[in-house]
Amino acid sequence: MTKEHKVQLTSVSLHMIAMVIMMIDHLKKIFPDAVFLSSIGRIAFPIFAFLIVEGYFHTRDLKKYATRLLLFALISEIPFDLMVSGTAFYLSHQNVLWTFLIGLGLIFINEQVKKHGKLLLRVFTTVGTVILGYYIGM
Repeated sequence: MTKEHKVQLTSVSLHMIAMVIMMIDHLKKIFPDAVFLSSIGRIAFPIFAFLIVEGYFHTRDLKKYATRLLLFALISEIPFDLMVSGTAFYLSHQNVLWTFLIGLGLIFINEQVKKHGKLLLRVFTTVGTVILGYYIGM
């Protein structure tokens, strides 16, 4: 008899998979002709975005979660700017952690309105946060 093994994807394993895929994406900077590296790497963003949403709904302390995300966004910004532009301060392009922090805030707004708002207010809030997120993230 064979024993059946179940494979479980935990948040830790998803983080590891996304980090490896992201590293593959970043290898494009070293090997600019290897277009397939970016194609593979594009899978990392939706995985990390999914984990941000899961983190929102499973955290015990949203303020601490957002603070950690902000801290890592700040810490990683200078190395990111150096990689992208060769300068320590580059306003035209920021690291993805800022996008995730914006998303976390917009999820919070939508969830607060969902708890207390009528359907029409929820629809306007959803549309409004999508538009707001677009313009903040530009």
